[in-house]
Amino acid sequence: MNKIELENVSFRYSKGTPFEKIALDDISVGFEEGKITGLIGHTGSGKSTLVNLLNGLYKPTEGRVLLDGRDIHENPKEIGKIRAKVGLVMQYPEYQLFDETVRADIGFGPRNLGLSAEEIDERVKEAAAFTGITEQMLSSSPFDLSGGQKRRAAIAGTLAMRPEVLVLDEPAAGLDPRGRREILGGIREYVRKTGITLILVSHSMEDMALYCDNVVVMNNARVFRTGTVGEIFSDAQSLSEIGLDIPRVAKIAAELCRRGIPLEGELYTVEGVAAAIRSYLQRKEADV
Repeated sequence: MNKIELENVSFRYSKGTPFEKIALDDISVGFEEGKITGLIGHTGSGKSTLVNLLNGLYKPTEGRVLLDGRDIHENPKEIGKIRAKVGLVMQYPEYQLFDETVRADIGFGPRNLGLSAEEIDERVKEAAAFTGITEQMLSSSPFDLSGGQKRRAAIAGTLAMRPEVLVLDEPAAGLDPRGRREILGGIREYVRKTGITLILVSHSMEDMALYCDNVVVMNNARVFRTGTVGEIFSDAQSLSEIGLDIPRVAKIAAELCRRGIPLEGELYTVEGVAAAIRSYLQRKEADV
């Protein structure tokens, strides 16, 4: 069941002027409740416009954005409630930090909801735990944190709002591999625990393969393909047609298959390929 979806949506920048540009062209796509859906595509494919539509920052030129089956723009005065339900974390959110301490920054949104001090503290601690923010960091100024720690604090501020849908635009951009694993792994655990719907925008095919359940592929302002991670990355040819790549480990698996080593299983993650190789070697030993 789709938690949030776009129905015949088009969006044009500078409509009616000589500078009019089509950013989205009559797209219909849904994001499954409780799942992590990756959104991939080249720069200019329409990804950023799409995510800005999901919580009402933009309004479609044509079509509708539906949350739980209802048009999010049917009552413009209540768009603030939609934004509380659909949390959007833009790229490099650490530049949005402003409060005296990390604890206060994470608790800013819940305070604006009028929650009790106990409820705010509970939400801050929960969000901090999932994003790797320590008790010591909570007491620090956000401006004393490293770049990766600031990123975690900014994401924690959105998690503390307990949105029903969370949209992350390149949440691990610029981080080292360990930082990527810590942030994305914590967010995946949060999704599994809470059942929220997560939409993850990333240029990293490895991140898509490792953390997502489904993938939406954008190309030239339209949806090119949708499917499970396995369905999308098992068809490398269709991705290469639009200039996109597949995870490196999937390339290795494809080359092994081409050389006569029949691998079976999830051939797009390190763990999946390792399991397939072990299974192949066990079958060979059994045949000896």
